[in-house]
Amino acid sequence: MRVYLFVLLFSFLYMPAKADVKFTDVTDGSGIEFRHFTGATGKRYMPETMGAGCAFLDYDADGNLDILLANGTNLTSENQAETPRLYRNVGDGRFIDVTEIAGLNVPMYGMGITAADYDNDTDIDIYFTNVGKNRLFRNNGNQTFTDVTDAAEVGDPSWSTSAAFFDADNDGWLDIFVCNYVEWTPETDIPCTVQRTTDNKRYRTYCTPTIYAGQSCRFYRNRGDGTFNDLTTQAGLYNPIGKSLGVTLLDYNRDGWIDLAVANDTEPNFLYKNNGDGTFTDEAVVMGVAFSENGKARGSMGIDAADVDNNGSIAIAIGNFSNEKTAFFYAKPGDIYFTDRTDNAQIGNVSYRLLTFGLLFFDCDLDGTLDLFCVNGHIEPEVQRYQQHTPYAQLPALFRNRSDGTFQDITKNAGFTRPGVGRGCAYGDYDNDGDLDILVQNNGATQDYGKTWLLRNDTEPTANYLRVRTIGTRSNRDGIGATIQVKSGNSLQQQTVRTGSSYCSQSEMTLTFGLGNNETIEKLEIQWPSGETDRYVELKANQLIEAIEGASQK
Repeated sequence: MRVYLFVLLFSFLYMPAKADVKFTDVTDGSGIEFRHFTGATGKRYMPETMGAGCAFLDYDADGNLDILLANGTNLTSENQAETPRLYRNVGDGRFIDVTEIAGLNVPMYGMGITAADYDNDTDIDIYFTNVGKNRLFRNNGNQTFTDVTDAAEVGDPSWSTSAAFFDADNDGWLDIFVCNYVEWTPETDIPCTVQRTTDNKRYRTYCTPTIYAGQSCRFYRNRGDGTFNDLTTQAGLYNPIGKSLGVTLLDYNRDGWIDLAVANDTEPNFLYKNNGDGTFTDEAVVMGVAFSENGKARGSMGIDAADVDNNGSIAIAIGNFSNEKTAFFYAKPGDIYFTDRTDNAQIGNVSYRLLTFGLLFFDCDLDGTLDLFCVNGHIEPEVQRYQQHTPYAQLPALFRNRSDGTFQDITKNAGFTRPGVGRGCAYGDYDNDGDLDILVQNNGATQDYGKTWLLRNDTEPTANYLRVRTIGTRSNRDGIGATIQVKSGNSLQQQTVRTGSSYCSQSEMTLTFGLGNNETIEKLEIQWPSGETDRYVELKANQLIEAIEGASQK
């Protein structure tokens, strides 16, 4: 027993110290002067409270991540003055508004953003999802964009939310998956009320989606000539019950074909298996991710998926309504289905009273394991009139991966002490120092909130890292769908190049692998969508490499 206790004490004393995770709000002084516009008129129209997304992207290919913010406009007036905003990173922690110069000053009631090189011409194009017609903007290569929605045939007029570019058939051209929500217009709006306990009077409130019919998601196949073909029904993706708010790309059966996990609000979630023949099959029920443990469909918003244990496992996290907990579905290699491990992972109690929209897996401290970040905020500004212990503005949540199957809530210690009405969130290394920073889009239903947060990662001491940007040749130009394994020391990490995830938002496509104290990468292996495999050995840490398909040592 004495020997055992001594070994435990020795291990504890000489265990590598965890870094002090810190994020600093640097929005003021960065040049980002943006407040989300909801178009609210007091009628409590549903879109007003659903917020919007954000994105880190390098639209001008100068090596600095720029910021794109979706924005609302007037829902009932022809005077539609508000537009999305594009901020160019000038390289010293400052951004300048280039929306008009870039040609993106187009009024739309914006919800989501996805961005990728759909035409394989080496620059990033942008797809906006809206309440109303979606819009595709082609990058002209000269820091301007052209609206090609009508020519490309991707202007879905529904209420769309999240979207993702991905190569469904591995033909080298990026297709588009679009989440659609409910059948709502100002003309068909249904007034909803709630009774206040203090005076027993009824007040107008935002409706739940249960009173509206759902709308099917859409799937557009890229023809390779700048146009797309709506193959939703033929692909097996037509399902009008969805009420979909989030989508993430994953390969849960590890067959080399990208699958889709979709978060649905008050309806069963979807898990679309890519059959490899142009069709998909929903396996959410049989795989255990459609419902909660007690068989209930939840109010699901944001979604992400990743290998959080570095063992080939897959975790799917889904942000849910208050009193429902953030879902954490998990499957290790060999499991035939997912299990709900929310409480086992120790994120259930913290998330129970939170209303979570955007969430994402990322390595906040570069220790080699992926952590979980969530943004939270209620949908009803007056919620405390009838739920005294439920605030409208809520703190974000940062869960640090303990590397033992559990997560630790480090929210306040990491500097997240200001509540917001969080909707979209994204990560990216905007200051090119190797660690991952965070962008948060807050809902602007009141003057107190609605401001975007740019949160710089100031974690100390800094750990080593490797950043990998993929460039496809046979595969799509961005390498979306490529899976990268990094072997360093005792760690074997795996990540996939993706768009989508979170809620209506997109993180940078460059992958960041935390290496802790390791200074060398023994092996890096890339499995491309085309089937090509590239291998690199003995790479030095603390660098960004551009991996071109077919150019490795093999």
